[in-house]
Amino acid sequence: MRITIKLDGFDHAAALAYAVLWLDKERGRWSREAHDGFELPPWGTWRSAPDGTLLLDPDTLQAVLMLHGLRLNAPAGIAGATGTDDPSACAPSESQKGRANYFGCGADGESRAPDAGHWHVQCIDRESTVAEHEVFSDEPDAVSGQSAHAHDAGSLAM
Repeated sequence: MRITIKLDGFDHAAALAYAVLWLDKERGRWSREAHDGFELPPWGTWRSAPDGTLLLDPDTLQAVLMLHGLRLNAPAGIAGATGTDDPSACAPSESQKGRANYFGCGADGESRAPDAGHWHVQCIDRESTVAEHEVFSDEPDAVSGQSAHAHDAGSLAM
């Protein structure tokens, strides 16, 4: 399952700052598909947290974003099916939304105060597909068998 998330409304970012991310539930990875106004790594891993889902930088494994209320490991179903009446306890659904905290990214290693914003699910692709080119990770490419890091920048041009 792949989930498309849009991020926006961050306090300290440019007024029109946004990002569109794909979260791959089976592989535990995410990738940045579009962005403007704040920096995110091109891809990373995610992990469940008590309050939602943490998106991690692939190099440092530091939290880049916290998506409050997004429960990627929750069972499918309706609220109450998991023993709670909390609607966020269910698997993600289209148009679901919540609070996001952006912690920043970069190699400076300095801790930063989180920047508050919002996330919402734009689309859920329930089909499992293999990407033709693994541009955003170190996984082998389905066509060449090499990782994205083995390609030079020109080899990915369309």
